[in-house]
Amino acid sequence: MTKRKADLPACARGRFNERQSFAALVARDGADWHDTVMEAIQGNPVLRQVDRQEFRDSILEVSPSQAMELAGLISVGSLLYGPCVSLRAPDEERDACLRELLRAVGNDARFFTNHGHAEDDEEGDFLASSFHANVLAGTTIDICLVGVTDENVLVLWRFEDD
Repeated sequence: MTKRKADLPACARGRFNERQSFAALVARDGADWHDTVMEAIQGNPVLRQVDRQEFRDSILEVSPSQAMELAGLISVGSLLYGPCVSLRAPDEERDACLRELLRAVGNDARFFTNHGHAEDDEEGDFLASSFHANVLAGTTIDICLVGVTDENVLVLWRFEDD
């Protein structure tokens, strides 16, 4: 049986700085999507050190609108110096691409993150200049966004060192 492959939308290619982020859309492999995430990140030298159990225990679900904020932060924000001010202003091209990226996961996607504001439920402001995170990659700070459906898993991850 050939494993089905999923790809990021064309607009997302080049949108994520490869030295400080990871972006992949992969076909879900098995019942436990956490395993699919762990398999997807193993090729990245920074993310291969993520502990499977810590990852499982450290992420919380967020709404699709919050996932949009997180996707923006991961694509252009600085985790050390705060989100780019431009993230608070509409940008048609960027926002359309991020919406397409989140839709690419599939219908009824659920989203998860290690960003500390996920604890605030719908009140969470993922573009706040000050936040905490459950650091998973062993870098100074890292933020992930994982989108999950029965068919696909989207993994967006930003990591920064001082």
